[in-house]
Amino acid sequence: MGANSVKICEDTMEVKKIVSAKLGEITFNESDIVTLSSPMLGFPDLNDFIIISNEKSYPFLWFQSVQDSDVCFILVEPELFATDYNPKLNKREMKILGAEEDAKLKLFCIVVVPDQPKNATMNLRAPLVMNTEKKLAKQVILEEDKWQIKTPLFNK
Repeated sequence: MGANSVKICEDTMEVKKIVSAKLGEITFNESDIVTLSSPMLGFPDLNDFIIISNEKSYPFLWFQSVQDSDVCFILVEPELFATDYNPKLNKREMKILGAEEDAKLKLFCIVVVPDQPKNATMNLRAPLVMNTEKKLAKQVILEEDKWQIKTPLFNK
């Protein structure tokens, strides 16, 4: 019985809570944390985030900082909105993310929702690229000019 209670304590220690300004109380495990290999533009001190998805907000995901409960980004999987989106990552970015092939990487785009949600945009020029196996991510600024920072999310 003593060994079981120790295991329960270990599991309890791993569970963390934050109160997000946008999402309320969130419970997560250490294993849910995605670490940025370099901070996102404009947020130099934030490296640890969790991805939150739910049926009500699908296809939008929340990228919540665990270090600053006021910082939460909206993400989408770009292929749901831009079927021709197929950026090429350079070898350096692949190495930083610990991936030898594109198949191990998942792309997300940051969404900006203005006062009029129908005018929402996604940033195709600087996607968040994630190695889902290693829970490692990086915002990558693409070299290709054809991808725009403010791509309309919805056809008007």
